[in-house]
Amino acid sequence: MIKRNKVLTYVLIFVVLIVWGIIIFRIVAAYGGSNDDAYTPPPAAKEVFNDYAIPKDTTRLMLNYRDPFGLIVKKDTVKPRSLGRPYLKTGITNLKPVFNWDIIQYSGYIRNPDSKKLIAFLHINGKEATMNEGETIDHIKLVRNMKDSVLVNHEGKTKYIRIKPAN
Repeated sequence: MIKRNKVLTYVLIFVVLIVWGIIIFRIVAAYGGSNDDAYTPPPAAKEVFNDYAIPKDTTRLMLNYRDPFGLIVKKDTVKPRSLGRPYLKTGITNLKPVFNWDIIQYSGYIRNPDSKKLIAFLHINGKEATMNEGETIDHIKLVRNMKDSVLVNHEGKTKYIRIKPAN
């Protein structure tokens, strides 16, 4: 039994010597300057020199907007032509302004699960509206609802409005 303990003691001493040998070898290799898989940290980033100088202003003001307070009245610089006779007013009084179709935007549709009909999402003059075929909102009637466009009617004039792509 004592012989067995002696053998075990010698084996353990041998294992301890090997472990300490590996540790000492790694320390010497790290400080010795050899590049055997040694980690070298990347160089530190240099800080940008800031001398607090005021950079040159490269922006320009565009002063082509209207006066917000209405203090400056624009003068009419165009002089009327004189034909030697007084102007005759023509009888054009019933001109209707041209309708701006850009106030109507088609943004999409959903399908009603009960009736299987398409319901269109429209922006009319800044207001959100959901419309079925045949409905009228603000004198604008939805005539036909397709998946990629809608056919709308305003005072007898019809136009196709295509779907607005998502941004």
